[in-house]
Parts: sequence; C-alpha cells; structure tokens
Amino acid sequence: MTQFAGPETGRTTSTKDRLARPLYLASLLIAVCIVLALGACGSDDSAVIPPFTLTFSVAAGDLDGDGRPDLASANTFIAGPPPHPGHVSVILHSQSFPGAFGGAMNLDVGSDTAMVSMGDLNGDNLMDLVAANDTSASISILFQNSSSPGTFLAAQNLGVGPHPNGVAIGDLNGDGHLDIAVADSGLSVLLQNAGAPGTFFPPISLGIFSSSVGIGDLNADGRADLVATATNAGNVSILLQSPAGAGSFLPLQTVAAGVQPLNVAIVDLNADGLLDLAIANLGTPADPNTASLSVLLNNAASPGSFLAATNYATGARSQSVSFGDLNGDGKADLAVANAGSFGDPHGSVSVFLQNPGRPGTFSPAVNRPGTSQPLGVAIADLNGDNLLDIALADDGVRILFQIPGQPGNFQSPILVGS
Repeated sequence: MTQFAGPETGRTTSTKDRLARPLYLASLLIAVCIVLALGACGSDDSAVIPPFTLTFSVAAGDLDGDGRPDLASANTFIAGPPPHPGHVSVILHSQSFPGAFGGAMNLDVGSDTAMVSMGDLNGDNLMDLVAANDTSASISILFQNSSSPGTFLAAQNLGVGPHPNGVAIGDLNGDGHLDIAVADSGLSVLLQNAGAPGTFFPPISLGIFSSSVGIGDLNADGRADLVATATNAGNVSILLQSPAGAGSFLPLQTVAAGVQPLNVAIVDLNADGLLDLAIANLGTPADPNTASLSVLLNNAASPGSFLAATNYATGARSQSVSFGDLNGDGKADLAVANAGSFGDPHGSVSVFLQNPGRPGTFSPAVNRPGTSQPLGVAIADLNGDNLLDIALADDGVRILFQIPGQPGNFQSPILVGS
C-alpha cells in the first residue's frame, strides 16, 4: 500500500523528495486525475479540485471483543498543500446483523496518514491501532479504552524517521511484548519497554529506506525477522535477527522482485512450514501495466534464503497484497489492490487462487473492478458465513463479499462505514 511519487497539488517536489514519498504523492496524483476525468473543471478550463479524502489502507480484526471482525482504515483529507490532516476510521461490525457495519468513528492522528495496523500493545487483550503519518514523521498509537471496548483514547504520537508509510507489529526481541517496525527513510524499530507495557524506547534506525515492512520468523530459528520493500531500490531487503543479540539484526540481504516492489505480505504459501513472501510491485511510472505480484518461496535447503521470484501479471499500479484461503481448499490465496492507470477511474483487485496440484504457484489473476482507486486490501470473514471476504481501501472502505456456492467468487464492492 505505497506508491511511486508524482507532483502534489500546490507544491513542486524534487527528485529526491519524490523517491522518498512513494505512497502519498502518487495516490494524490491518481485521485486528481480521476477528479479531472470526471469533469470537475472551471469554465476557463483550469482545474478546480474540490476537497476529498484518500483512504490509503485497511485492516481487519476484532476490535471490540465480540468475536466478529471489525475494520480500521487510514485516511488523509486533501484540501490544499501539505501537510494534510490524517485520521483513522474505526468501523465496528454489527452485533445483531452479520455483514452489517456501523458508521465510522474518525480518530485524529498525524498528517498524511498512510497505513494502519492492529495489535494488543499493552497486554489488556484488546487490539490497539498504530498509524504511520508521512508528513509528520511520526506514528500514532491509539490504545483502546478498556472500560469501553471498541473505543479509543487520544492518539499518542511518537517521532520516527522521515516519511513513514508502513508499519508492522510483532515481538522483535522475544520478551513477550509487541514491538513496532516502521517503513520510513531508515526502517525504524521501536522496542517496547517491558517494565512499562504500552510504552516504547526511542526508535532505532536500521539505515534502510523502505516503503513497507513485514515481521516473521523467516529462518525458523524462533526469532522474528524483518522484510522491507523499497521502490527506489528495486529489490526486497531481508534482515534476519542475530542470535547474538535479541532485537538486533544480521547484515542486510537483498532479493529481486518485480518492478518497484511496494508492499509485502509474509505467509507460508506452499505449506512446507517456512514463511514465504508475496510482493505487490507498482511497475514503472511510464507504464502502469508493468505492475505485478512476485512470489518468493523460502528455500527449504537454506531457510531464510529465497528462490527466484515468480512474477504474475496484476492490474495497473499494484499497491497492496493480502492473503487468505479464498476458495476453501486449505491453501493460501492472494489478493492485490491496484490503483489503476490515470485513465481508469476504477482500479481493480486481483484475486490469485493457488494451483491445487502445484503448491506455491497461482492461476492467472481474476481482476475485479474497484470503485475509485484501491490502495489497500485485507482479507477476513466479514459476514460470518465461514467464507473469506475482501475489504478494500477504495474511496472509503468497501467489502467484496464472497458468493456462497461459488468458491473464490465475489460480489461487487459495497461501501461500509459511511
């Protein structure tokens, strides 16, 4: 859920700045192009762009403890030059009507908010939220109000490196407390203070420019490792944790993916007990159809290293990837959100079903139209029918419910939280 950069409204950006801000700028550029394509122009043919909100990412999880998945999204309100106010929207699942959702509760965070993730950060058995704020160089932590599950306290803002666009939550030093990794100009790690749950030590920069980050035990040694993407580097960075020091990492390894790797998901795709990588690749600025999905399988002969990527065609300008068993065959499938080309007012979501006889390989994508420009994707059973559905960050949050009796097929997107 991050992108190559383009010009902002009301601001000229340098080449360095464009590379440093892959998510926000290109999304804004695409949105502006869509607004213009829909005819929002003045009588003198000069562009008149009304204020609008971009929804950059979506996450699914049980936020109020009722056993039903809820939704959270990261949003930025555009009404002039940056910085733009950001907010996180919390959309709770109805306790009475499966598949129905309440109105969005909008929570103030930093500026130009690019991503939101979920995790129980203070050990109270309630899921908290962490948002990455691009232009305020911060993350916002939203702790749940334990006396009112599903509601949140005011954001606590922690400074990180410039241009944070992604965030992942996991126990990085094995102390039983969740830590935070931030995809920013230097890949920041914030270790939790075990003596004061829910508080964090100052960020440690690993010196790696990144557009997204994932956490998982890649070499099966019981320690959490890091994976980072970076569109300006054209490859994927692997940081295995050092056995000599909890929360420290061995020298960087890189593996090739597709053109401008943007977002990473970590999952065992071929059921060999080792975590693999799925990468959404943005493609080139000149040709959005060079976007793709890269699948990198863990090398069973040398865990923590990866076989050469297999690349699959997606829709234009791929942004985000998520995983889940979408057709109920017991194998992990993938969904990729595609913002679409400048002339496409809808974008798409690419659904990749795993080949049943060839673990870790996928049938060609089925591309389903979005509504505006899908920038983020999450997978969960959102109506309690034991079939996984797809949530898109796409002009708000929209759900593609799976069609019963048609495994891996989905209805048209439905807006929730409005």
